Amino acid sequence: MTQPIANPLPLTTSQHAMWLLHTISGRGELFNVAECMVFKGKVAATTLQHAFNHVWQASDTLSCRFPHDAEYTPVLQPTHTPPVIEVIQLEHDIEHIAEYAQQFMAPKLCQSFDLSSQPLMQLQLLRGESQDYLMILAHHLLLDGYGFGLFSQALSRSYNALMKNKALPNLRFSDQQTLLEAQQQTAYLATVDSARETLNQWLDDIGEVYSFSDSKADVTTANKRTSQQFTRTQWQTIQSAASLINSSSSEILLAAIAAALIAKTQHYHVTLGLIMMNRQSMAELSAPCVQSNVLPLPLNLKKNMTLQDITALVNHQIKKLKQVQSYRVESLKRDRQKQGKSLTVFGPTINLLPFSSNPKYAGIETHSHILSAGTTDDIMLQIHLLGDTPANIDFDVNEARYQPSQVNAIQAQVFDAAIRWANQPTLALSELVQCLMKEPEYVV
Repeated sequence: MTQPIANPLPLTTSQHAMWLLHTISGRGELFNVAECMVFKGKVAATTLQHAFNHVWQASDTLSCRFPHDAEYTPVLQPTHTPPVIEVIQLEHDIEHIAEYAQQFMAPKLCQSFDLSSQPLMQLQLLRGESQDYLMILAHHLLLDGYGFGLFSQALSRSYNALMKNKALPNLRFSDQQTLLEAQQQTAYLATVDSARETLNQWLDDIGEVYSFSDSKADVTTANKRTSQQFTRTQWQTIQSAASLINSSSSEILLAAIAAALIAKTQHYHVTLGLIMMNRQSMAELSAPCVQSNVLPLPLNLKKNMTLQDITALVNHQIKKLKQVQSYRVESLKRDRQKQGKSLTVFGPTINLLPFSSNPKYAGIETHSHILSAGTTDDIMLQIHLLGDTPANIDFDVNEARYQPSQVNAIQAQVFDAAIRWANQPTLALSELVQCLMKEPEYVV
C-alpha cells in the first residue's frame, strides 16, 4: 500500500532492518512484542490514559507509522493521535497471571500490524477486584527490551505527576533526527566498519555453527514457550559458586548452556547468540525504538576447563562483543551470503534480562511479565535475573524445529549443568558433559 508522505524522516539502520524483515517475510505478526504490567492495586484509568497520551506525543519514534513510496523506500511518519486504552472489567483478580496473560494476548500476537496506516501499539487495561493489569502489544519497531523500560518509567512519571496535580514531566526522549545524526558521526561509522571486519573474522575462525536442533525449518507460527525457575536452595548454591570463583550467576548459566550444547553436539567450539542492548551514545540511550542486536558469542572451549575457566572466558568474550555490537546481524548475514558462506552465524540465542526496579504508580507497586520479545527461528533462552530471587528461564522455540520432548530434555540438561557445576566448580568440562549425557540428576 502506497501513500503520499508529508515531512518524512529516514529510518535508522536498526529500524530499516526490522521494516525489511516485516515486509519481506509477509509475516509481520512475528515481530510483535508484548508485556503484561501487573498493578498491585487499582489505578485511575482516565489518568493512565492521559499519562499515556503524554508519553506517546513526547516521542516521534513511538507516535509514528512507516509508509513507503512506490519504490518501497520506507520513512518514519509522525502521527500524534494516541491509541485509546481499552478498559475490560474482570469479575475477579487473576490467579495465575503469567499463564492468563499469555492466553489473553495469544490472538493479538497472531495479528500483523499495518506499518503504513495504524498506530503500532495497542493497550488493554484489565480491571480486577483488587488489582489491575495493563496489556501492552507493540511492533518491535517501536520498542525493544530496553525501550520497554524507558516507556514504563516515562508512563509512571507522567501518571504520578498527574495524580499529584503537578505539571507533566519533560521526558527528554531522543527524537528521530537526533538519533540519525548520532549514527552518522564519523567515529560511529568507523566503529561499525571495524565491527564488520572483526565479526566476519570471528565467523571465519569458527567454521560450522551448531544448535540443539539440526533442522533448518522456517518459523511459521509464534514461538512455543516453556518456563522453569530454580529453587531457592539451588539458586543460593549458584550464587555461592559465583562468589567463590569470582564470577556472576549469569556467567555460570551461560557456561551451563554451553555445556548442554556440547553434550548434544559433541563439538567444543560453541557459538551462542547474545542479545545486545546496542546503545552507546546518549541519543541511543534516550530512544525507546528498536536498536537491540543479536550477535555471535564464540567460545572455544577445552575439555579440561573448569567452571572458573569458562566463566572467565565468557566474561572476556562478552567484553569483546560489546565493542562490535553496532554492526547489525542482518548486515553480517548479507556479508556471509555474498561470500558464499553459511547464513547460520550463531546457535541458541540468549537474552539476559537483568533485575531492575519496577516503577510505582501513585504508591502502587508493579511487576512486569515479558510475554513476547520477538520471534526466533531456532531456540531462545530468556534468562530473568531477579536479584536474590531464583532466576527463571523461558525456553522459546520454533515448533517446526523442536518437539516438546526435545525442549524438556534441553531444559533438564541446562538446569542439571548449572546445579552440578555450582556444587562441583572444579569438575572438568568433559566430565560434566559425560554426566549430562546420562539421566539428569537434578530435577527442578
